[in-house]
Amino acid sequence: MRLMLFESNPDIATVLIKNAKNARFEVDVIHSQQEALSLLERELANYAALLIGNMDDPVDIVETLRQRGLEAPIIILSDCRNPDLAVRAFSAGADDFVIKPFNPSELKARIFAVMRRMNGQLDTSFELGRLTVHMDGRDPEVDGARIKLSHREHAIFHYLVRNLGRVVSKEAVYEAVYGSIDSEPFEKVIDVYICKLRKKLADATDGEQFIETVYCRGYKMDGPEKTVVRRLGGGRKAA
Repeated sequence: MRLMLFESNPDIATVLIKNAKNARFEVDVIHSQQEALSLLERELANYAALLIGNMDDPVDIVETLRQRGLEAPIIILSDCRNPDLAVRAFSAGADDFVIKPFNPSELKARIFAVMRRMNGQLDTSFELGRLTVHMDGRDPEVDGARIKLSHREHAIFHYLVRNLGRVVSKEAVYEAVYGSIDSEPFEKVIDVYICKLRKKLADATDGEQFIETVYCRGYKMDGPEKTVVRRLGGGRKAA
């Protein structure tokens, strides 16, 4: 999953990026208040969460992004306990207020907790066919056996899970994992990872299919009973 970090201090940003990567997140950084306020909702829509650290006015950033329609979780990272800032941040639309220092596991747990609340999920895990999906960052399981996913496969898997039952474009998947479309063959990159992910899920579930390719639109993840398997020659068969 990918995070956006707003942090004006380069040294602090480096530490926060390291901590986030230890928690298996990719991170992009915005260093100035002006740049932060110039961002549009569509530029931030594919980030799992936004972290706001040392900025001129973090509350102003929160207010502006919420006014522009951003729905992603926003977490304030504060250098010290500041009840007044916390109250103003929550009132502006922030979802959590974290005091530094914190360890990567705490940050990861807080991000997933906020995501669960926003998605209306009370549990950290749920069943999808024979697949057990964990929303706390763990790899999926089948009958208690872990399906080992690479870092990129894990990011793509969880992006599809967060959009369960909805069609997402290849561009959206790529931006969610890499942060931007900065190379021409991005479609082939995503195709390769989707193929690997499909194979791992199918091998672990005796052939069940969870990811459907929707022609000219992208991909959709759903339960195997709702997924269409496309055969060579254009035939279709419900899994």
